[in-house]
Amino acid sequence: MMGVKEVKLGVAGFGHETISFWPGLTDIKAFERRAKHGGEVIEKNRGTNTSIGGFIDICEAEGVELFSVCDARGGATAIVADRVYDFYVGEMKREFKRVADELDGILLALHGAMATQSRQDPETDVVREIRQVVGYEMPIMVTFDLHANKDLAILKEASAIFGYQSSPHIDAGETGRRAARAMLATLRGEIKPTMAMARPGIAGATVFSATTIAPMKDIIARLHEWEERPKVVDVSIFFGFPWSDVHQVGMSMVAVTDNNLELAQEVVDDLARLAWDKRKALTGRDKAVLYSVKDGVALAIKKAECASKPIVILDFADRTGDTTWVLQELLAQGAKNTALPCFYSPEAARDCYEIGVGSTVELKVGGSTGWLDGGPVKVEGKVLWAGEGKYIGTGPMSKNREIDLGITAIVDVDGIWLQLITHKAQLIDEDPIIQFGYKTSDFDVIVSKSKTHFREVYEKVGEEIIIVEAPGQGTADLSIFEYKNVLPGVYNITNK
Repeated sequence: MMGVKEVKLGVAGFGHETISFWPGLTDIKAFERRAKHGGEVIEKNRGTNTSIGGFIDICEAEGVELFSVCDARGGATAIVADRVYDFYVGEMKREFKRVADELDGILLALHGAMATQSRQDPETDVVREIRQVVGYEMPIMVTFDLHANKDLAILKEASAIFGYQSSPHIDAGETGRRAARAMLATLRGEIKPTMAMARPGIAGATVFSATTIAPMKDIIARLHEWEERPKVVDVSIFFGFPWSDVHQVGMSMVAVTDNNLELAQEVVDDLARLAWDKRKALTGRDKAVLYSVKDGVALAIKKAECASKPIVILDFADRTGDTTWVLQELLAQGAKNTALPCFYSPEAARDCYEIGVGSTVELKVGGSTGWLDGGPVKVEGKVLWAGEGKYIGTGPMSKNREIDLGITAIVDVDGIWLQLITHKAQLIDEDPIIQFGYKTSDFDVIVSKSKTHFREVYEKVGEEIIIVEAPGQGTADLSIFEYKNVLPGVYNITNK
């Protein structure tokens, strides 16, 4: 029997959340800004709440040797250029082939909602191409984001797959640990991973994927019930990412059992039936409380008058980080003591940086893409802070990670605390506020352009969350998008 201390595992990561309707392409520059290569993959991910951080936790505790290749993430933007895929997958194949005879298995941290110019399911292709150089006998285990779009093809390539079970993704590290534990148990001969998948045929906006509230909270609770059953190794529910125009878009359920295909199928079929029963709530067609921007802003201002904690406005439809619909309405309604952090506007941030703190500036902010973004807005205000927005994250998802917002400026625009950043980010914790010398409790209203990740912190920080649906981009109304690749029968897209 193989001793764990003799084990050597390959590690790599590659991820992107692709919005097919975003004009243009995402090129390699977006990945390389934060990419890690070689030993840096281990050094920079150790102690972080990431899947690779989870791999490291288990493997180093067990004395496993890790051979790391790369970890490249490109955010959530336009279709990925083919050359990006070729570059990173080429690197993985080259390096894993070089040490194939030394490796006992490979752990991959992928996302699951990437699409490139010529590939609708590139992350399954990643595993398939690695198989070309290491063969099908070597176990390859893969972690995916909860918002992955997956179909049966992945089951033919991966030995086992593991998805985040939380949105906000506070369990990314634990997902890596689940995969690493299963890998070691497989190598010891303790389990024989056997997978099944069910796809209920549902695609909903990710704002409805929050696992802290119904309906996903109820589905995840059923998942955990199944995990208590003997022979069930792991269960994942992939909500899907509906703005990727790919054939495999939508929800899928995956169960990993110890050599029991019938049980695995029973698990996923049950979860798929439950999801189908809740399909209206999962797609926002059943009592979804979404306000217009005008009504939501007015309600937030009114509620803030007697609230003991900030009112949170969720502008979930913003995919580019710089849509101006909510900002325009805040200005129009005379909102005061309102924070709008992480607003992507590089040129305006640099202008503030160059003119200096304490100066009064006139700026054009936001609306950089021309894609359903509301257009640039002219503002005037006083520069409160300007400099490099770098810090070590302290939030549940960003803990111990290097955060770089680039040149950052904070401007007081007639009572609106507007934070302008150079590198895209979302308000998912308190760091974008407290790292700059302020407190969340300083404000009456706080705006987040997150979808669900903010909930782990702001369900506690805020007194109430008001969800507004701005026009376009990531709206819950998928009918505005022209899908070309989605198969018939997907509820909320091709099956209304």
